[in-house]
Amino acid sequence: HTPADPRWAGTQYRSAIFVYTPEQRLLAQQAVQSRGALGKMVAIEDASDFYRAEEYHQKYLTKLTGSWNNNNNMEEASEESFWI
Repeated sequence: HTPADPRWAGTQYRSAIFVYTPEQRLLAQQAVQSRGALGKMVAIEDASDFYRAEEYHQKYLTKLTGSWNNNNNMEEASEESFWI
């Protein structure tokens, strides 16, 4: 998603990088800083237990559109760009 889009504001839809080690935190901080103002909208948080979502959530973009092209653009979708 595009974190600057107000439709994605709040805690459910947010950009975050979850880290396990100090080295990962440093790399995450460097990545966020390289994004300028957009990077300020990305939280860096300690990772916790991971729970895989239900199967119907897996490969969501492929199920939604039937394909995901090499330019990270969803074909036949309304959004024109995604920050990944």
